[in-house]
Amino acid sequence: MRYVGKNIVLKDGTKCLLRSPDEQDAATMLEYMKMTSTETHYMVRYPEEIELTDAKEAEFLKNYIESKQDIMIAAFVEDDLAGDASLNCANNYIKLRHRAVFGISIKEKYWNKGIGSILIQEAIKMAEVMGYEQIELGVFDDNIKAKKLYRKFGFHEWGRVKSAFKLKDGTYCDEIVMGKILK
Repeated sequence: MRYVGKNIVLKDGTKCLLRSPDEQDAATMLEYMKMTSTETHYMVRYPEEIELTDAKEAEFLKNYIESKQDIMIAAFVEDDLAGDASLNCANNYIKLRHRAVFGISIKEKYWNKGIGSILIQEAIKMAEVMGYEQIELGVFDDNIKAKKLYRKFGFHEWGRVKSAFKLKDGTYCDEIVMGKILK
């Protein structure tokens, strides 16, 4: 689903444009994914595991726009991709299609400017528009700021996956499963 562009103002007064990334943003999105994966261990992939080509990423973004069940919203400050969030149908089976899975990332230089809050608010609105009844997400147990932010928007802890993530240094992090009921 395409998210129609929306101009917003961040906490520091900076202007930001929210819109769905499209095929022309493929190279920018790949660069962004690699950068955010370098800046923190809270991303699921390490940068070297992002092996998509520009063409594959363009196809991926096109599929998002054409989908009726999935949406991606990107935040651009000037022409710099600052953050993005996505909602994906958990599965298209009748028993599961009421569930949306949420993901978000913000480039480090844009942390603490309100982009995360804005993207979460917009994702919740879009989940309701799309007919989802609940939103689910996974977060690293040691990501205190993210868990606090999710709680601010009504997400609650629903469970824990022990040692879900194994880092390069051999340490493990649990995954906290959080969710929000919309209906």
